[in-house]
Amino acid sequence: MEINTNHSILETILPTQPTYQQSCDLIDNAPDEHWSPALEHIRNAHQLRSGDFVRIKEGANALFKLNQSLIIKLVPPNWVGQGDAEIESSKMVTGKLSLATPEVIAHGKINNWIYVVMSILKGETLADVWDQLDFQNKRLITGQLGQFIRELHQLPVDHSSLMNVDWPNYIAQLNTDCVPRHTRNKVPQSLIEQIPTYLSDSNYHFDDGKTFFIHMDLHPWNLMVEKNNNNYRLCGVLDFGDAIIGRSRLLELATPILFLCQGDKMLIDTLLKNYQLLDQANSKKLQQELMTVSLLRPACDFNFVLQQVPTIGPRETWQQIAAQLFPA
Repeated sequence: MEINTNHSILETILPTQPTYQQSCDLIDNAPDEHWSPALEHIRNAHQLRSGDFVRIKEGANALFKLNQSLIIKLVPPNWVGQGDAEIESSKMVTGKLSLATPEVIAHGKINNWIYVVMSILKGETLADVWDQLDFQNKRLITGQLGQFIRELHQLPVDHSSLMNVDWPNYIAQLNTDCVPRHTRNKVPQSLIEQIPTYLSDSNYHFDDGKTFFIHMDLHPWNLMVEKNNNNYRLCGVLDFGDAIIGRSRLLELATPILFLCQGDKMLIDTLLKNYQLLDQANSKKLQQELMTVSLLRPACDFNFVLQQVPTIGPRETWQQIAAQLFPA
């Protein structure tokens, strides 16, 4: 659905052709009342219930909660693929997995901005409780997540979906972007200089010979948990905006290994055992491949990644870092 009424007002709120910086500034700095006319248009267009829209500050898009039952996401034209992925993902995964996922209730466009109206998931984010959990609870959740990823990767995929990427070009672009991205993110220059050789030596081709649904962002801020019998358990998965249909299991697995397992080999083994679909016979090769995937993964801020895993030795080479992040 395209909403065009009161065009002059909406053009001021949601410019049709914003620059990348304009979109970032709006999402980061616009006051809550700035968005009200657009939100009211969405409410009227889809007959949403009355109530206040409450801004959710997290995330790269403009997010609002309505009555503890709905989420409204506004996605600028600059990263329209995130809105498309949220809508397409809902069609593929809703009701088909052991963990709840947001159901898309309505969607449309205002001045090239995609909006998505979704159900709210119960529970609290894993990020809010992870550090206080004991090891056995962490192991329980890690195993649950491994099972969920297996279910996700066994779903039938729609090759005509907007999420289906041109795989050779996608991987080529990741290679092209890798060094500039880490340079922008201020990774130490001595490590940046080692990246081309490390990637070449790994010889990982990012093609498992099969196509999968890949969420891409299975980290504690996108995982929901509930407490049951003194233990927290996963109950839902959020934010499918970066999801793709692609051909690399490790592109999915690297993120939860980094952010949940945090260099603990027992947790890594638990996740992969429950995942079941990965050959772990050569642990050193797997370590090198996971390090390669982590370097190439889109939007990865490696200084932030390194903060997730305790330092247990020098981090002067990618080999040393790989041994700490992905112990063999």
